Formats: sequence, C-alpha cells, structure tokens
Amino acid sequence: MEQSSGFALAGGRDSAGDDRRRVLKALGGGLPLLGLGGPAGRGIAATDERRRDDAVRRLASEPRARGRASFAKCLPHDDRGDVPESVLAAFEEATVSMRAEDWERLPTPGVIRLANPWAGYLWDSPLHHDPLASRVEPLPPFPAIDSEELAAQMLEVYWAALLRDVPFAEFDRSALVAAAVAELRRTRRFADVTPQSLLRGPIPRAWQGRYLSQLLWMPIPYGAQLIWQSYRVPFRGVDFMTSWEEYLAVIRGEWPPGIKRLYAEQLYLRSGRDLACYTQMDLATQAFINAAAILANNQHGRRDNLAASNPYKTSPSMEGFVTFGSAYAINHMGTISDCALRATWHEKWMRHRALRPEEYGALVERARRGEPMPIARSLLDSEAVRRTVARQGNALLSQVFPEGCPTHPAYPAGHAAIAGACVTVLKALFDEAQPIRFPIQPGRDGRDWEELDRDQPTPTVGSELDKLAMNIAFGRNFAGVHYWADSWWGLVLGERVAIAWLREQARTSIEHTMGRFAAFTFTAFDGRPVRISAAS
Repeated sequence: MEQSSGFALAGGRDSAGDDRRRVLKALGGGLPLLGLGGPAGRGIAATDERRRDDAVRRLASEPRARGRASFAKCLPHDDRGDVPESVLAAFEEATVSMRAEDWERLPTPGVIRLANPWAGYLWDSPLHHDPLASRVEPLPPFPAIDSEELAAQMLEVYWAALLRDVPFAEFDRSALVAAAVAELRRTRRFADVTPQSLLRGPIPRAWQGRYLSQLLWMPIPYGAQLIWQSYRVPFRGVDFMTSWEEYLAVIRGEWPPGIKRLYAEQLYLRSGRDLACYTQMDLATQAFINAAAILANNQHGRRDNLAASNPYKTSPSMEGFVTFGSAYAINHMGTISDCALRATWHEKWMRHRALRPEEYGALVERARRGEPMPIARSLLDSEAVRRTVARQGNALLSQVFPEGCPTHPAYPAGHAAIAGACVTVLKALFDEAQPIRFPIQPGRDGRDWEELDRDQPTPTVGSELDKLAMNIAFGRNFAGVHYWADSWWGLVLGERVAIAWLREQARTSIEHTMGRFAAFTFTAFDGRPVRISAAS
C-alpha cells in the first residue's frame, strides 16, 4: 500500500529539495515545455536552454506549501483524508515542469476539475511575463500551518461560520458576537477587534456605519430602468460538508450531494450568509460595474461625484466619456479585473498553493480524534471549535456552498483581488469625500428598504467604496472558503496591480498630453494618501 502524505509547514522545505532536484534533472534533457496557445514547446521553443533552466529553478524555489499544508482538492484522498505522496510529487512536478502532459496526467477521480492552473504562468514565469508584473510587489508567504497566526485566522473563520445567520444590524447586541469578540481578542492578530470592526478587515473607513456598503443596497441605473438590489438568499441554518462522508466526497471532486435552497421572494442582503451567497453567484466584476453605474449616473449633478483631479469636472465645454468618463469607468472594470486575476493565479498556483479552510478544518477534526496533526493547541481548545462540535458533532468547518471551496488554492482570494483592483480605480476616478445621496438600509424583514437611520455616520463615496471592497472580500470568509490573509492580501494585491495600471494610464492619457491632468489621488485601504503623477 502506498504511504500517505505527512505534514509540512506552509512554505516548508521537507522533501521539496529532492523533488525539485529530480524535476530539474529531468528537464536537463531538453524536454519541450508547455506553450500556451499552441502545442507543447512552441511558446518558448527558441529560448536559450540556460535561460530556461534558470527560470525553472526560480519557479522551483518558490515557497509552495507541501504535504498536508498544500491545497489538494480534486486529487485522490484516502478515507483518512490524506493524498498519496506520489500524487503530491506529481502535482509539484507538473507545476515546475510546465508540461501540458504532466498536468493532464494528474489523477482527478471526481467530476470536478482543477480551476485553470495554467493561468498561473501568465503573470511572471518562463512561459510568459506580463508587463505589469515587474511593477507589482509580490505577496509575503502564507502563514505556516502549525503557527499561532494561522490558528487565529482559522479561529475567525470558525466564528464567521457560527455567526452567518446573525443580522449585521444586530452585531452590537448579539451575545454570540460578544463571545466571538472576547475569544478573538485573546489572539495577537485580533487583539483590538470590537463588535463594530469584527470581520471587516484592517480597513479604517470600512469600520464606519452599517456593515454592508450602500453600493450593495442602492438601486442601479441600467439603461432606461432601475435595478433594485434585492436577491434570492439561502435558507438560514442550512450548512454543508458537516459530516466526514460528505467532506470526503466533495474534497475528492465528486458532485456535491447537497442542494442549496433559496427563498422564493427577493430580499435585501442582511447577514453573512446572504453576503456569502451573493459572492458565490455574482459575475466577477458585477458589484463594481454596478458601483460605477451608480456613481457615474448621479442625476442630481452629473459632475458632482467626479474626482477633483478629473479635468472634466470643471471644463466649461466638455465632459469625459471614452476617457475619464462613465464609459471609461465601467469598461475598465473588466480590464483591471483581468490584470488582477493574472497576478492572483500566479500567487495561488506558482508561489503558495495554500490549503483551503475546509481542508484545515478536516485536520482540526482529525486532531480532535487524537491523530497527531500540525494544529496549534489554542485552536483545538477554543470556544469556537467547542461550539462547532456541539452544533454538528465534529470540528469540520461547515460551508455555505454545497461544493465547498473553489478548486484553486486559498491565498490570495480572487474575489478580494478583483475588489481591490476595481475599487482602487473607482476611488481614483470619483470624489471620495462626496456624500452618498439618499442613503438607505433594508427594513427588518429585508423585503423593502427604508431611509438610513439618522444616528448613522454620513456615508461618503470613499467609505462606501472601501466597504464594498471589504464586503466582497470578507463575504467569502462567511462562506468558509477563505482566511483573513486571503482576503486582506488579496485586496492589497489588487490595489498594487491597479496602482501600476493607473500609473501607465496617467502617463499616456490625452488629458495629460493636453496639459489638463496632473495626477490620480486617492486613499489606500490602510488609510494612506496615494498620488500617482502623470509625469512619473
């Protein structure tokens, strides 16, 4: 019988050196590499062999997770939940060799497949180099699997699962929220958390007012009609992957046995479960195209929402459209989303390959049963885990989606990177200080809207854009598919990609050529002022 995988730290080097030396030895024979968009080898057939091998060595040296720290969904798992060592070695070999046939030989016994790992080569690899990549700082390593840092982040994810059905409007008076805050404050990562900042990330403007952004509640101008942002939301209390048998089926890539049920009537988003469902069913750029449409179509003053740096805000004879106007803002949500996803897929597949929270939760359950696992004792003894066991009979991390997490690694989050990139561009184009006109909130039953309570702070364009980015990023944490690091560093990566893109846009803009545009200015997610000069 084949030996199952042991565990290794995220970014660890246990058997990595031997495997990588073996791969490099095989590559020494000059075997053809994958050429995206054509037969194997075409993409870099003329590349100098030494240059190729140097590039492969750099790829091989990335701190990808190993053993049980590695993402492995869709691959074969035994009944204990382990992946054979030979399969994990083949996974690493396919990553480093870049051969199409090595990827296609990976065993995926279920009907679900790995999500586009070849796209990980598009950003910065021997096969392809995106021009933006050299101007975007890579992300730090993912936390080690046995670290107190990752244990704290997983603790937050367990609490997010327990809090899914608590309405956001009741966070300030919920006993369950108070218990979550009390336990999380005992960790270094969340020592300063409050009911107001819980599950909002380190984004100061997102801590203000209601949890959900006005841009997820306000009506969307869509041609000659308004689209009211009420949605079909899932039944409360219905979670998935709460038994070992169901977990094994889904982690092996089998079609999920559960069915997500939605209320027949459409309701405004009010809870973590509602938000998680929105982030499952949305199109990649949906929330940000909606936001651009809301901000660009202010019927009470078409220029009011434009950034002060926009030359068309004060032009006596012109307004923007193709550039620095509504078409520019809406069309480039797709452009910058594509850039952010390329960077994200490189980080996910080529640099980190971090396990998903559902996989970590399985290790917690196995440790609870007495198996030696690389899990911090603080998490095993936590109140969140005890409450989870009391609720479902085990310590598996319950999921909002029947299929659990997507079939690509955890770190960083794709939704977060898209949110970070799109919102950064929108903050550069619109006046962050402008108050939102006619702010609203859902009624208690979610069936209709009402005016925002007068004791709430006045929402501004900047605060609601930051909050929208936070909602889309951390909404995935409520689903159980991401950690704090995935969401926060995904936002940061998207922001970095957008800054590099905006710098090129500023430098080459016709408005700069005409002497009427000097710089984009906006506030970063961490509160820092950013200025991108057209002259740089």
